[in-house]
Amino acid sequence: MVNPDNPRDRIIAEAKVMFFTHGYSKVLMADLAKRLGMSKKTLYQYFSGKEDILNVIIKQHGQDIQHEVEHTLANEQMPFPEKISHIFSYVATKLHDINPGFVLDIKKNAPSAWQQLQKYKADAAFLRFTTLLDEGYRKGYVRTDISRTMAVLLYASALETILNPDFTEQVPAELLQDMPKTPGAVFDGLVKIIFGGILDTKAIEQNNS
Repeated sequence: MVNPDNPRDRIIAEAKVMFFTHGYSKVLMADLAKRLGMSKKTLYQYFSGKEDILNVIIKQHGQDIQHEVEHTLANEQMPFPEKISHIFSYVATKLHDINPGFVLDIKKNAPSAWQQLQKYKADAAFLRFTTLLDEGYRKGYVRTDISRTMAVLLYASALETILNPDFTEQVPAELLQDMPKTPGAVFDGLVKIIFGGILDTKAIEQNNS
């Protein structure tokens, strides 16, 4: 929760909006100070520089996701299908906040922030998603003939696609025309494929009948 009377909170909140909307490298400390109605000197009283602010923003964004996902995973009263829906809807919503070029921007211009983002991605794929799959296995919602390792790696590669825009540069232009425009929409589409598959089982049953 942002405290409007706390200058540090105000700086973080405004910088987050500006970075996610316009891109990290395009926002100057002078621009941020002007939007906040304070001097650059005041900004530097709270942060050593722009990347310092960015590191705090990424840390908070990652912790928000981590806290909500872990809270949901620990909820024994929530049915597993509802748990899946809630977790991935929440993550997609958080990713919708981010401009598609933001990740590529910080990879090139803010290496410490990029490394921090990579760590959150790894934790999401290899820790929390594994925990979710384990529960699905125990409760009979996840097929036993599917490799858990393969499922986790598939999910990790989906996150890599979203959080590493270099990948999309290798995709033919005609395929990119139908690509969702935001990281959140890409994530939502990938999750549907992972859990729902690509085959129309009803059509297969009709053709085989």
